[in-house]
Amino acid sequence: MVKIRSIVGIFAFVWGVQVATAMPPVQAGEASSEAAVNLVRNLSVQVAATLAETRERSPEIRQTRLHDLIRKGFDLDLTSQFVLGKYWHKANEAQRAEFKDLFAKYLLNSYARHLGSFDVETLQIVDTTPVGDKDILVETNIIGSDGSSARPVWRVRTADGEPRIIDVSVDGVSLALTQRREFNSVISRVGLEGLLVILRDKLTSQAGAIRRSSGAGKDAAGHRSLLASILASPNANPLSLMIAAGRQ
Repeated sequence: MVKIRSIVGIFAFVWGVQVATAMPPVQAGEASSEAAVNLVRNLSVQVAATLAETRERSPEIRQTRLHDLIRKGFDLDLTSQFVLGKYWHKANEAQRAEFKDLFAKYLLNSYARHLGSFDVETLQIVDTTPVGDKDILVETNIIGSDGSSARPVWRVRTADGEPRIIDVSVDGVSLALTQRREFNSVISRVGLEGLLVILRDKLTSQAGAIRRSSGAGKDAAGHRSLLASILASPNANPLSLMIAAGRQ
């Protein structure tokens, strides 16, 4: 059984998830907090339903459905700009556009591929905390069928009246910030164009894996999430491994 902490990197929206509220009802005047809580709660339910509905269908169909849900729930454009960091301002328009496209697809494929591989019983909404006048932190408690648990915190920002998840952290470690540091490290070694090449190659290999997948396999490698790899060690980051393998 995969420990619950290993699944936080794919946002813990999995087959069999139940959503529970472990906090007082949101009071009137806390519209932003209520919207943030509803986003996390509803997205988990929708993903669980999608996994159930597509269990006997092709991996391509399941992935497409999951992509749609993740795009609706997460602000991938803002996240892609953040993780590129100082290099965003140095990139030209063509490089920015390609990075946003490649990075979004890379994350979508990574999340969607692993979503059906875990068994989580409950997602509890624990608390909400405003951050400035833009963001709400939604603290959750995820309980696995084996009794393991984790407490990821989702950072939700409302733009144009639409709440979207922009980051998730566990044990105080931010996924977006960790990826930003990793991407900056990659670019410092191989340049922005080198990073784009790596992402293109990764997408090609992901597409091949999806075509070969039966949708039912749960091997140990498949259980490794993006965030779990990052948190384990800087050397375990997928991009670091790809560079090491491709440039020897």
